[in-house]
Amino acid sequence: MSSLAPHGPPSRARAGVGAVITAIGVRELGLAAIMVVISIIAALAVPAFHSAENIGEVLNDAAIYVILAIGETLVLLTRQIDLSVGATLGLASFVTGEALAHASGLGPVGAIVLAVLIGALMGLGNGLLVDLARMPAIIATLATLSIYSGLQVIVSGGAQIDRSQLPSWLAQLFEVTWLGIPSFIVIALVCVALFTVILRLTRWGRDLYAMGSHPEAARYMGIPTRRRTYEAFIVCGGLAGFGGLLYAAQFGGVDATAGAGFNLTVIAGAVVGGVSLFGGAGSALGAALGSLLLVEIGDILALLKISIFAQQTLQGVAIVGAVAVYAVLARRLQRPAARAQYLETDEQGSAGSGAVAS
Repeated sequence: MSSLAPHGPPSRARAGVGAVITAIGVRELGLAAIMVVISIIAALAVPAFHSAENIGEVLNDAAIYVILAIGETLVLLTRQIDLSVGATLGLASFVTGEALAHASGLGPVGAIVLAVLIGALMGLGNGLLVDLARMPAIIATLATLSIYSGLQVIVSGGAQIDRSQLPSWLAQLFEVTWLGIPSFIVIALVCVALFTVILRLTRWGRDLYAMGSHPEAARYMGIPTRRRTYEAFIVCGGLAGFGGLLYAAQFGGVDATAGAGFNLTVIAGAVVGGVSLFGGAGSALGAALGSLLLVEIGDILALLKISIFAQQTLQGVAIVGAVAVYAVLARRLQRPAARAQYLETDEQGSAGSGAVAS
């Protein structure tokens, strides 16, 4: 009789756990678990790591990387790549800073619009090179990386915009808290939530996944692949431009080196977070967690007084490792499908031969 007892509550519990895993994602949960383990080890090995001040600095420092990594994710989903996000951030940051320094009437809304517009125009430049010039994205954005970085030096003339030239509200943007949470963290969380909804629940987001998974099939289905490519680059550039404004707020000034070093960390964060370099896989949450993980590791290495060059080496190793893991997983997932297709074809061939013989 006991074997016939209902198992409703445990089944519902398991179903609830499964729903949570499905909603968040296996890779994202695994990445979060890794971060927790690293945090525990770091807190035991480096007591300064788990201080409230240091944790706040890590989260604040990660905010801009998270926003840029989300933009990079949109491009990567379509089987493209943008190597110019750091240069886009730097140029947008300096031009917006100059405008704020000389145009007293430009308030917060105007500054945000200007920064996003500048970044979007630079993203459009990347899209034009990829679409009209038929250049591979890695070559096109490598070229624009040099172009935008050079323009930043030319526009700045080697000068620097310091805190005294910028409006007070910009510096306060980094220092203020909303509902007790630092503003940068709130902004990053809003971006993650917004683009999670866009990618999962809108046709636009599904189109990006379809383009990356199978470009030819996406075109056959009527997806406007050229327009979506432009849009992905433009939104990526716009987010980088917005990140440039936040950069000026965080550091209280801008110079010709603004944005240097962002490119590798942004791409590494997205890839480590599960965004495939081969397109069609990844999420905004994964990119955010990957970026946070790299910033966390960088903070630990800094507390251990390990050089910045070791941190760059680690980022490169992380990219190689993540790509290798995802490539192996992709091959293993393809084998059952290929075997099933082979068996189906073989059965159809055998049936056809039998019919002919009869």
